[in-house]
Order: sequence, then C-alpha cells, then structure tokens
Amino acid sequence: MRKTLFKLHSYFALIALIPLMIVSLTGSILVFKTEIDQWLMPEVAALSYHNSGSAFVRQDHNILQHTVEHQHQGYIIGAWEIFTDGKEADRVYVIKKNTSDWYKIYFDPFSNKVLSEPVLLSSYLTDWLLNLHYTFMLNGIGTEDSQWGTFIGLLAAIILSFLGVSGLLIHRKFWLQLFKLRLNKSLRVVSGDFHRLIGAWSSPIVLILGITGIYFNAMAYYHEVFEHGEEEHYQPKTALYADSIDFQYLLDDSQTQLEGFTPTYILYPYEPEVNITLFGHQPGANIFASNYSSTVTYDRSSGNVLAAIDCRKASAATQIFDSFRELHFGSFSGLASKLIWCVFGLAPFLLSITGLTIWITRKTKSRRRRFENSLEQKPPAASSA
Repeated sequence: MRKTLFKLHSYFALIALIPLMIVSLTGSILVFKTEIDQWLMPEVAALSYHNSGSAFVRQDHNILQHTVEHQHQGYIIGAWEIFTDGKEADRVYVIKKNTSDWYKIYFDPFSNKVLSEPVLLSSYLTDWLLNLHYTFMLNGIGTEDSQWGTFIGLLAAIILSFLGVSGLLIHRKFWLQLFKLRLNKSLRVVSGDFHRLIGAWSSPIVLILGITGIYFNAMAYYHEVFEHGEEEHYQPKTALYADSIDFQYLLDDSQTQLEGFTPTYILYPYEPEVNITLFGHQPGANIFASNYSSTVTYDRSSGNVLAAIDCRKASAATQIFDSFRELHFGSFSGLASKLIWCVFGLAPFLLSITGLTIWITRKTKSRRRRFENSLEQKPPAASSA
C-alpha cells in the first residue's frame, strides 16, 4: 500500500509540477498584495490621512458616486470597496457600457478625488499576478468564455491537497525526524531530507491552501460554466438601480440593521437579477471571519431592506466557507499570519524542486544499474580462429 501511494504521490506531483510552482510563487507574493500596490503606486493606491494630525471624514457617498459617474460617463458602477482607515484608497469597479468588461478605479473618498483612470482588472502588476495565480492566463482560449485556466487551477488544488495527505501517510512517523538533515550525504539523500522536512513543517498550511483553493476554483468554474452556461454576460447600457436610491442612507441604515455592522463593500446591480448588497463585518465574529462576512441587501428599485444576515448567527457551513478568504491569504492575524503564510506558501515550490531532484537522481541511478547489468549479462565476444 505504501509503495502504491508513493508512486501516486510521485506521478501526480510530476503532472502538476508547473501549475503548483506558479501558484506557490504568486501566492506568496500576493499575501502582501496591498502593501506592494501601495509601494509601487503610492500616488493612487495609498492615502496619508491617518498621519495628517487632523480628523478625517469620508464625504457623502452620493457625492462620491456622482463624481465617478460624471467623470466616467461611459461606464456604470458595479462595485465599490470601502476603506475608512485613511491609509488605503477606495477601489471602484466599473463596467464599460454595452460591454461586459470590468475596470478598476482608485478613489480618494476624503477629498472626493478620482486617483486613476479605469484599467482592466489585470492591468496592474499584482492584479496580473492574481489572474496568473487563479487562471494561469488560460481563460478565454478557444472560446471567449472558456475556463481552462480555472479548471487547471481546480485540478492543481485537488492534487496539492492529495500530495499533502499522501506525503504525511508515506512518512507516517514524520514527527520523529522533524530536525533530521544529512548534509554530508549524496544529492538524492539531501534532497529527500529537505523534501520530508519541508513537507512535514508546512503540511498544515499546504492543506489549508489546497482545500481553500479547491473551493475558490470550484465556485468560479461553477458560476461561469453552469450558472451562466451558454448565456452571454449581460451588457448594461445604463445603471440598473432607481435614480431615487440614496446610497448614503443605505450605508447608514445598514448599521442599524445589524449590531456593530461596518460596511466594507457595495455590490451594485450589474445584471437584471441583482439587487444592492452591502457587505461588512461585525465585532464578536470568529477570528477567521472575513471583512465581507455579514450582508444587508436592499431592493434596487425601492431601497427597501430585503435581507440582513448576521455572520455570528449564520450556519457553521456558512462561517467555514466565509473563513476560507482569510485562511487562503493568511490575513486573519495581521502581519504575523501574513509572514507565516508568505514563507510556508513557498513550500509547494520548494517541494517541487526537491521532488524533481529526487525523481531525476532515482531515474539516473536506475538507468545506470540497468546498463551495468546489461554489461554483466552480455556474453564475451567469440575469439577469432
């Protein structure tokens, strides 16, 4: 059984070698996506109100929204990511009219100022890396709506989870050799020790990354292939909510609908079936609850409340799936958890290198042995008369 499991572990690792190396490298970088954006693009992604020495207040959201719509009349707003700390600029996601193409704008909600022009969602470096991380830049190949990249990402996440479990089963007593590293041995032995040590120490986080990766890729694939199916994405010509909707009132009202609710994201109607949903978080939620764990939904025509979901009272399954966002990127405990996730997120990359080294040295040794055996079995040449 152990021998069969070892073969399966090796074969699946070779099959998913390149995707896992890409996912590992990009994922470790993306743990610090916000920080990288603010470092590379301080003029659009970062704000400095938090250290200005004076009070700072977001302006009325209706005014902010009017500014975006007035300056970009060829677009409608699809979503608005809200930040109140004075450090991070809002991110406004807009859809070009008569298309299904989404763009991103950075916005200063304290000065009511557009900080960047609309760009496609994979235009900035970290957004391009995020697209590479999830789709390997393969979606849209063959047909415009194909999801090859998402499907490959799903398979890679499944294989990563299998490799994590099978590795622990192959090295059943891994805890007895957590510090064993024989540097004075052959390349194969050293690679094997590194492979075992990296796998053992990183296995909890690798399994978390694999399981959450399965969820995110499966949801994305299901949404695009089964929910949309053969339907083309809706191409809005105008905003899909009533002109009378007061978005600042909705933001204020949402905080009365749910105790301690802090809005972090507004989802606008971007398709005929979609209403207005405010996502946010509440105090007292579990440590892994995301910033989008609670929601308040309003009718897009009347502004009436349709639903208010308190994450603290949600089912266990709902809370678990919501926690996947924080667990996948390690953002649940600030800088400490991010650093841990960044370092251990490199494990699949390092395991790929050490595993490939083990496989190559084993194959080389096997060929050499077969060659030597063939020489030993070859009959001596007949002597000349």
